[in-house]
Order: sequence, then C-alpha cells, then structure tokens
Amino acid sequence: MIDRVALADELRADPELAGRDVEIDISGCSRSCAADQLLVSARPDVVVVAGCHLDGIPLDPGELAAAIRRKLSTPKE
Repeated sequence: MIDRVALADELRADPELAGRDVEIDISGCSRSCAADQLLVSARPDVVVVAGCHLDGIPLDPGELAAAIRRKLSTPKE
C-alpha cells in the first residue's frame, strides 16, 4: 500500500507540474493494488498509480513521485 494523499500532495506542490494539462490517477485501495499490473495508460499525458505500480511497472514507493515526473517530462511524439 502507498500513502496516496502524501503522493498527491507532493505532486500538487511541484512547480514543474503546476498548470500542466495532465492526469494522474492514484489508487491505493486493495482491489487496485491486487490488479496493479493491469491498470495502465499508454497516453503520454496520463499516469496511473495502482499501489506501488506506475503504469503497470512495479516500483519502490519512494520512487513513485520521481517516476511520475520523468514520464510527464518526457517529450511527446
């Protein structure tokens, strides 16, 4: 399980993400954590966090915010 409120607060306070047209879906409920690798998005402006998985990729909880920033800052094709 992750502290989704703390993660959302950290991302909300990030000046690099402020004003950007992106969607970050954070779910920490037991059902989404059980479906972790199934909850994904191929859209470059959408990030799905399910438990400790980011777009279906397992990560250490402490790495989630940095991984979200990386995905959202990657140039879009």
